[in-house]
Amino acid sequence: MTQLYACVAHQHDLRLVAVAAVICALGTYSTFAMGRQVLREGPAKDRIAWGVTGVVATSTAIWATHFVAMLAYEPSLPFGFAVGQTAASLLVAILMVGLGAGILVARRTLGGRVCGGAVVGLAISAMHYTGMDAYYVQGTLHWETALVAASVLVGVSLGSLSMVLGFSADRRLRRLAPPSLLAAVCGMHFLGMSAVTIAFDPAVEIPGGSLDATILSILTANAALLIVGLSLAALRLWHANRRRHEAENQRLRDLADIAVEGLMICDGDTVTGINHSLERIIGRPREALIGAPLQSILPGLSTAGIPTEQEADALLRDGEAAGIPVRVIAQWITIKAKPHLVVAVRDQRERLRAEAEMHRLAHHDALTGLANRHQFNEALAARYACRRGEEGSFALLLLDLDRFKLVNDTLGHGMGDELLRRVARRLMSALSEDDLVARLGGDEFAILKGGGTDLPAIQAVAERVNDILARPFLIDGHILNVGTSIGIALAPDDGETPDLLMGSADLALYGAKEEGRGRYRMFEASMNARIQARRSLELDLRRAMARQEFALYYQPQVDARTGTFDGAEALIRWHHPERGLVSPADFIPLAEETGLIGSLGEWVLRTACIEALGWPDHLTVAVNLSPVQFRDARLAATIRNILAETSFPAARLELEITEGSLMQDEQRALTTLRELRALGIRIAMDDFGTGYSSLSYLGRFPFDKIKIDQSFVRRTPEDKDSAAIVRAIAMLGASLGMKTTAEGVETDAQSNFIAGEGCDQLQGYLISRPVPADRIGGLFAASMTRRASA
Repeated sequence: MTQLYACVAHQHDLRLVAVAAVICALGTYSTFAMGRQVLREGPAKDRIAWGVTGVVATSTAIWATHFVAMLAYEPSLPFGFAVGQTAASLLVAILMVGLGAGILVARRTLGGRVCGGAVVGLAISAMHYTGMDAYYVQGTLHWETALVAASVLVGVSLGSLSMVLGFSADRRLRRLAPPSLLAAVCGMHFLGMSAVTIAFDPAVEIPGGSLDATILSILTANAALLIVGLSLAALRLWHANRRRHEAENQRLRDLADIAVEGLMICDGDTVTGINHSLERIIGRPREALIGAPLQSILPGLSTAGIPTEQEADALLRDGEAAGIPVRVIAQWITIKAKPHLVVAVRDQRERLRAEAEMHRLAHHDALTGLANRHQFNEALAARYACRRGEEGSFALLLLDLDRFKLVNDTLGHGMGDELLRRVARRLMSALSEDDLVARLGGDEFAILKGGGTDLPAIQAVAERVNDILARPFLIDGHILNVGTSIGIALAPDDGETPDLLMGSADLALYGAKEEGRGRYRMFEASMNARIQARRSLELDLRRAMARQEFALYYQPQVDARTGTFDGAEALIRWHHPERGLVSPADFIPLAEETGLIGSLGEWVLRTACIEALGWPDHLTVAVNLSPVQFRDARLAATIRNILAETSFPAARLELEITEGSLMQDEQRALTTLRELRALGIRIAMDDFGTGYSSLSYLGRFPFDKIKIDQSFVRRTPEDKDSAAIVRAIAMLGASLGMKTTAEGVETDAQSNFIAGEGCDQLQGYLISRPVPADRIGGLFAASMTRRASA
C-alpha cells in the first residue's frame, strides 16, 4: 500500500488523475445505464444498438482513462507512444468488453454475471498492459511480478463484483455497481503502474514517429468524452421519449380509471384493454379479462351489428352467470389506424337497489321494518274495495304502548327506539303471515286481522298481544315494563269506510286506556260520548287560560326540630264555573299533551312570586317544574324576567324538579341547572327515591334539597323497609350538605320518627292542608305572633 500511495502521490500529476477519474466515472455510469437497456424487453435491433454503443463507450472510457492517467505519470525522462500498439490496446478493450457483455446477455444468471464481469476485468488488464507496451521511455522498464498479478486480480474481482451488483434486482445494490467498476479500472491501473520501475539508459532512444504524449492524451480524452457524452445523451433522449410515451399512456389509463363506467377496448372480438371500474363491476382481475372473448364477459354481444345501447347481464366468473345487471354503450373508434370497439359498461345494481329501497321506504317503517301508515292505508282501502258480504269482514286492532313516554323522557330516544324495535319483533311473532302489522307513528301500532269477525278468535289475538307485550324487556341492563292498550273495531259493523273504522278503533283504544291500561276494549257506541267529554275538557282548559280560572294554593313546610314555618309549596287549582274544582291530575297531563303547560307554568311562577312578596322575608316559595317546562331552552331567561318584573328575591324561590326531567339529555339539564343556580335560585329534587338513578344525580347535579316521596313517608314507622329508606335518605342528605324534606306527613308518629332520623323539613296534612293565598298569609302571621309571645 505504501508503494501504491507513493506511486500515485509522488509520480503522478493529480490534476490529470482527476480528469482520468471523471472520464472513468462517466464511462462506468454509461456502461450500466445502457447495459440495462439491453436486458429490457423490446425490439432486437434496438437492443443490439444499445449493446454496441455500450461496449464502445465502456471500452473507450477504459482506454481513455489509461492514457490520460499515463499523461499524469511523471517519469522525469523523455517518453512517447507507439501508434500501432496504442490502437491495438483500444481494439483489445473493445473485443474483450464485447465478449464479457455477450456472456452477460447470453447467461442471465449469477454465474453468468460473475463470468462476464471477470472477462470485463481481464479486458481492463489486457488493455492496460497492451497500452504499456506502446509506452516508449529513455530507459529500461522493470516489472514486479507480484504487483502485476495483484493488479490483474483486482481488475477481475472488482469487475465481477460490479456486474453482479449492476444487474441485481435490488435497486440499492445496483447503485454500488458504477463505483465498483470505477475501482476496478483505477485500482488495476495504479497497481500496475506501481509495479513498474524505470531505469535511465542513455543508450535507449525514442523511436521516430512516436506520438507526443500530450497530444495523444488530449485526443484520447476528447474522443472518450465525446463517445461517452454521446452515449449518455442518446440514453437520456431515449429515457425522455420513453417517459413521455409512458406519461401519455398513463394519462389515458388514468382518465379511463376515474370513469364510473367500466370500459373495454376490443380488437375484433378480443378484449385488449380494461379499466379498474370494469374489474370492480365484473369481479375479476385485469389479467383474467385481457385477451378474453367479449362474449365471455357480456354473453350475447358481438362486435358485428352491436346496438348503440342496451341492457345486458355480465359474468362474474368464466362460464358461471352471475346475473349482474348492466347497461352497455358501444362505439367504434380508430386506434393506431385500426378500428377498435370501445364498450362502456354501466353497473345497474346500485340503481336497482336504490329503486327497491325507495319502494321499501315508501311502504315500510324505517325504524321497525313493519308496514308504515302509507302501506296500512292502502291495505285498509283494498280490504274495503274487495269486501263481499260476510267474506269481506275483518277486524282492526289499534295498539298504544302504555308507558313508552316515560321510557323516552327518562332513558332517552335511543332506548325508546330500541324498545320499539323489540315490540315490533314480538308482534310479528304473535301473529300469522296473513295479518298485517303496521307502525302508524310514535308508539302507535295497528293490526289488520283477516278471516272474518269471529269474536273469540279476535279476543284471543288481543289477549296474546297483551301478554307478550306485558312481559319485561331487558335492554342495555335496564328492565322495562311497558304493556299496551288495544282498541278493536270490526268492519263493516263499526265503520262503513276506512276513516270511520279508524275512528271507532281509536275510541276503543281510548276506552282501554281509561280503564287502567294493559287492557283491550271492543268498540261501543257509548264511547263516542266519553271522547267528546275529553275534547270538551280540552276546550275548557284553553278558555280557562284566557278567563283566569286558575288559582294557587299553598301547603306550608315547617322546620322538623322547632316546628316553625320555613315556607310553602305552590299548588295550582282550577275553579271551573260548571265542573267545580278540577283536579290537577286531570288537567296537567292534558296541558302537557296540548302544549299549554308552558304558558300555564309561567303563570304559576309569576303568580307565586307576586303573592309570596307579602310573606315574612325568611319564608321561601316552592314551585314545581314540569319536564316539558324544564326542557325549554328559554327557562332561565323566563325566570330571570319574572324575578325582575316582580322584584321577588331569587334566594326565596325554590324550584322542584323530578328525575324524569334530567334523564333525557343530562348535559343540557346540567347546563340549565347551573344557569338557574347562577340566578341565586334554590333547586330541589322532588319525589326522591322513585326514579332510576337518584344517587348518581345527587353527585352530578347542583341540588340544595331532597324531597322524600310521600309513598315512603306514609308507611313509616310501621314498615321497616320504608323506615330504612327514609333513614338512609336523611343520612345521605346530611353527608352531602343538602336539606331533606319529608312529604305526606299525616300523623304525630310519622312526624316524631322523621324528625328523630334527622330530616330538616316536614310537609303534609299534619301541618296543614293546601290553603288559598289569602289564608296562607294569616297562617304565617299567627305563627309569628305565637313565637313573639313565647
